[in-house]
Amino acid sequence: MRTVGICRFSYAGQGGFKVGHNDQASLEAFLYGKERMEERFRLFEAITLPCIAAQTDPDFTFLIVTGTGFPAPYLERLQALTADIPQCRIVQYAPGPHRRIMKKAINDWRGAPDAPCLQFRLDDDDAMALGFVAKFKQTATDVSALAARHSSMTVDFNQGYVFTANADGVKLWPYKYPYSAIALGMIVQAGSDDTIMSHGHQNLWKTMPTVTLTGEDMMMRGHNDFNDSRLKGKKNVFDYQPMSAEQASHIKATFGVDDAHVRAVFSRAL
Repeated sequence: MRTVGICRFSYAGQGGFKVGHNDQASLEAFLYGKERMEERFRLFEAITLPCIAAQTDPDFTFLIVTGTGFPAPYLERLQALTADIPQCRIVQYAPGPHRRIMKKAINDWRGAPDAPCLQFRLDDDDAMALGFVAKFKQTATDVSALAARHSSMTVDFNQGYVFTANADGVKLWPYKYPYSAIALGMIVQAGSDDTIMSHGHQNLWKTMPTVTLTGEDMMMRGHNDFNDSRLKGKKNVFDYQPMSAEQASHIKATFGVDDAHVRAVFSRAL
């Protein structure tokens, strides 16, 4: 079954960020600020892209959505980072309502909805397990009878870690939470133009059947200086701990995230 993932990379659309901005200019000034963009690029390089490049099932497309106003030096850097990952496809859209544009990006990739497809989302500071695509496809097969009776169905993997990453490496806290937007997918049937970005991820269970799988580490959720939920003022308190050698080995094997590489990326001079 055709499979697509979508990642918003500082797309300057309306309604895509919990922190509000008065106009397009102020939104772009915030998004494209040097300090913020440097953090996003480092997280994307050290955390997100390794798990895309090393999926055990490589048969999928990973859409990276940014805006037509994305500064050229940043676009060139993004193109260079993804050039050797065949699943990555950078697409640009003019500013517009966030959910409508994300839906358009997925359906532009899909074309005529004459066959079912699998869709997932991943933010630019998160990671999913290297076996996610394969397990998502297998789960879609396992629940095919139920999924066939509904235009859309959610597949949710709820176990992993919350983490921070900087020049000191990765620090972790075990995390188990449903519908967290990481290791989360949707089965969409033929004839439906529904998309995973048409819904708030924590509300998917309100509009379609869902299946949640647990017991295996499948997601890494990033907390960082420009994390959108943190900017909102929510107090997320986790007791982040440095990784032991055993944990570092597990994280590398499970997510493709190499602590030494994280340290090197974040130690580069600005």
